[in-house]
Amino acid sequence: MIMDTIKEEREKLKQFYETSNDYKKLLDAHNREYLQTYVDIVAKYAKPKSRILDLGSGNGLSSSMLSELGHRVTGTDISHFFLADSAKLQSESLNYCISDALDLPFRDETFDVVCSNELIEHVTDAPKALLEMMRVLKNGGILAVMGPNLCSPFWSVIDLISMAKGGKGRHVWAETRRQALAWGFNNFTLSMKKRFSKKADFIHRKPDLDKAIFGGDSDSAYYASPIDIEKFLKANGMKIIRLCEAVSTQGRIMGRLFPRFGLYISVVARKM
Repeated sequence: MIMDTIKEEREKLKQFYETSNDYKKLLDAHNREYLQTYVDIVAKYAKPKSRILDLGSGNGLSSSMLSELGHRVTGTDISHFFLADSAKLQSESLNYCISDALDLPFRDETFDVVCSNELIEHVTDAPKALLEMMRVLKNGGILAVMGPNLCSPFWSVIDLISMAKGGKGRHVWAETRRQALAWGFNNFTLSMKKRFSKKADFIHRKPDLDKAIFGGDSDSAYYASPIDIEKFLKANGMKIIRLCEAVSTQGRIMGRLFPRFGLYISVVARKM
């Protein structure tokens, strides 16, 4: 029964991503400045002229930016609608294809680097997606998974500060002060529980597609946490290189002090 429900949600997500003009506008707003940190982190670990798989590339710009650095890049997304404008970006070193992260159309050990930005929280089966990433990654290759840490207690702090200044909290998660406080407390206790658990505990959530057009990961299907990813990758023979990679000084400080509790997931691992 649970699996049938998840399968149904997966199909609803696919349909939403193929038809929502408003959501596409959110993705199209992801410009070079927005994507630069992701590209910089991937480039830091990619050897020259690497063959890179960029999963969930949305408007395709991140894949194009990586190819500009001399890599051979395949950008993918589940939505033909999202990638519709990317044809003009294709070149000898850059191509795009429609694919589902849960069933990648590539042979085992094809890529030197497999990376994703703001994808993992949107898949209905995060463990399967990670296994697929590892499958198509060459031995010795680099896996980089980035996105929001939806279990971080610091999100509610940001929302409360915003409300105190007369602003608003995040849709779905912290629309009132009471909700923000409850979210922060729940995230703290959940993260602590995950931290001291022996196994990864991937928590599925029902996407709220009615509010997805406002952003804020209302459409997420996995309550993403770097602790889950860390434990799962280690259990499957991957070596964690960086648990919280960062480019900015602020990001480095946060990563050093709170690598499992920070706002963003930026796990870098090597296939052994």
